[in-house]
Amino acid sequence: MSEAEGGSGKVKAVLQGGPSTLPKTFPPAQALIADRNRLVISHCGRNVHFAFTGRLLGLEGMTMPVAEWMYSTAIAE
Repeated sequence: MSEAEGGSGKVKAVLQGGPSTLPKTFPPAQALIADRNRLVISHCGRNVHFAFTGRLLGLEGMTMPVAEWMYSTAIAE
């Protein structure tokens, strides 16, 4: 699960897939909503891209969108 900050506020998402070293929870500052369909997380020198699937999952008493891993890119300096 990730909490991300976007232009419209905070969103919690359940993350599926991605690097095994990626924690499933992290502070809001580490995840950004790139657009309506993508969540980007900076992790271990890379940007890890997730796509919102349109599915919802009930977790921790909340209904959250599911985001699946798409790909990783290097962070430009």
